[in-house]
Amino acid sequence: MSPKNLVRTVAVAATTLMAAQAITSTASAQSTIRIGEPVRGTLSASDPVMEVDGSNYDCYILSTRAGQSYAIDLTSSDFDTFIGMGPGRACQPPVEQTNDDVSEDNTNSRLIFTASGGDYFILANSYGAGETGVYRLIVTERGTTTSAAQVPNLTRPREAEDRYDFDLTCAAFGTLGMIELMQQEMSDAELQKLLSDNYTLLTNAEQSGAALGKSSDDVNNEIAQLAADLIQDSEAMEQLPPVPTRAACLGASGL
Repeated sequence: MSPKNLVRTVAVAATTLMAAQAITSTASAQSTIRIGEPVRGTLSASDPVMEVDGSNYDCYILSTRAGQSYAIDLTSSDFDTFIGMGPGRACQPPVEQTNDDVSEDNTNSRLIFTASGGDYFILANSYGAGETGVYRLIVTERGTTTSAAQVPNLTRPREAEDRYDFDLTCAAFGTLGMIELMQQEMSDAELQKLLSDNYTLLTNAEQSGAALGKSSDDVNNEIAQLAADLIQDSEAMEQLPPVPTRAACLGASGL
């Protein structure tokens, strides 16, 4: 398969994603959790309650680096654990990713995700209402293919033609970054988040292209061509690695 066809195939796949499961919760008190430092907590009936099922939860805030992959592990011998997480510090919907059981015979929870940078909230939760007890929560870093220190700071332009050029470039790097990230082991929720983020970049390009009279097909052809050209440009790939550049596009001001 040619680079252009590969890019087109992955880009089209991004438009077929299903919406991530949403969990409704109330705001809670926040605690900070640091990488590699386990937290031992206790779920009790006095903790905040998830509106969707009446289960209790504690909320933790994690500071992340763009492009870095993390693993969240929640274990307990007292109750069936459940993890929810999302960007920001709100400790409430939208919850982007969840995990119930590590396996059919293991009720502990493990969630793997790649951050866009900034703060994320983590909900240490029980699977059902009335389940309480002691738990252990830890977040660890996983290996990445590129250095988070190389992430540029980006601002989305306001002028129509400049905005389209920006969105076109971000969509191309977004697809290349997605191809690279999909080579890693990923959970279903992490893959869904990956596709959802890419759908955002593709939609931005289509909308800014429409403002210039371009059709969706025209825009997608230009994205595929630019991505194919970038694959062949080793100098550009070295200066702007796809994974952190994709993360920077998603975190750009004015997006």
